[in-house]
Amino acid sequence: MKNICLGIIMILFTSYQASADSPLTSTEIYKAYDKLPIIQLAGNSKGLLTEELIKYLADNGNPTDVKVALINRLGWDIKGKKNASILIKYLRSKYGYKTTADLTTGLSASDLICIAYLRSMDNYFDTKEALTYANAAQAKEPKSYTINIIRSLIQAQDYVYKSYCQVFKIVDEVRTDENLTMDFNKEASAIIFDYIDGYKKYCTNEIPKVD
Repeated sequence: MKNICLGIIMILFTSYQASADSPLTSTEIYKAYDKLPIIQLAGNSKGLLTEELIKYLADNGNPTDVKVALINRLGWDIKGKKNASILIKYLRSKYGYKTTADLTTGLSASDLICIAYLRSMDNYFDTKEALTYANAAQAKEPKSYTINIIRSLIQAQDYVYKSYCQVFKIVDEVRTDENLTMDFNKEASAIIFDYIDGYKKYCTNEIPKVD
């Protein structure tokens, strides 16, 4: 019985480590922005959206890359969080939107990628809904590097247990797209690829996993 219990503990611990070592949880892009007061404020909020942080995210006058750095600073939690729902509630109240369709149609690309990123960090085990919002953001601003790189991290997260090579290819595709507008901190981009490039070696001998 003792050996069984130890085995279960090891499985859970290994699962936790695998989850923590992933595109969403291992790319600490906020470090490229950590001198900004709003990022420092996010770092002192215990991972939760405060009224001031919500208003910053909801202000379309603020840069999208700083917004995603703020979200990145809030981090993730193995038990999950509800930051996306908090922002959605605020935006619905602000604009009077009733449905998800109203949100994806009416909100700006900046708003949508913030919802997407928050949702994925709230629950990185299930990024389906987050990717829907990210796709809507990309459709509105297809040339934004910020939106494309965050969308790629969300999409790549789904391949962590399927194909390490695909994790690399999905994110690398953004780096090599010369049509994108660089509206993202280059140091933050380097932080992402310092991690993502570790998956490249799997593209030479990997047999992709199937669902």
